[in-house]
Amino acid sequence: QTCALPIWFPSLCFMDAEGNVLAKPGRSVESFVSTHAQVKDLAVLRAKTERTPAEEKQLFLAELKLGLIAREAIQPRADRLSLDDAEKAMVAGKLTDAEVQDLLAKIREVGAEKTGEAIAAMAKAGRKPSQDGAGVFWLQTLQHASRNKDAALAQQAHGALVSRFEGEKSPGMERQRQLWKKLLDEAQAK
Repeated sequence: QTCALPIWFPSLCFMDAEGNVLAKPGRSVESFVSTHAQVKDLAVLRAKTERTPAEEKQLFLAELKLGLIAREAIQPRADRLSLDDAEKAMVAGKLTDAEVQDLLAKIREVGAEKTGEAIAAMAKAGRKPSQDGAGVFWLQTLQHASRNKDAALAQQAHGALVSRFEGEKSPGMERQRQLWKKLLDEAQAK
């Protein structure tokens, strides 16, 4: 007879007065401090009853960065603002992240192969995820490229993963790098 006991992992989140989760910082002190500052700025902006156009833009970007805007509301809100190219790229990345999450939510129905194919098609079309969504997006793309012997796409995905996680050191990350290299090698094998 076996007994499954719950395993509790310490976690932390920042919530608003109504108990809605605003952000979950990473496990480092730097992440905590950075996220805390973002949430404080967000609270100040949300508390204002009247905002200037610059403050509306700042609020939108803060909520977008923290993932607090529903997918269907992102583009309409962005269209009402004057965004520079970097901010437009951030919007596009968050929209890509949302689409990838929708695809992953249906992976059991559709299957890993079709899910990877859809995400790889996004990569081939030149779409890019946000920094937060890059790991999943490029790993799914690399796995698809490896299965289909698409060396060019595999190289692109591998390079994006290496770049995204450059400088991160942990035994788990080293195993991930080895997996990425293996998938790249399989894609390039004739």
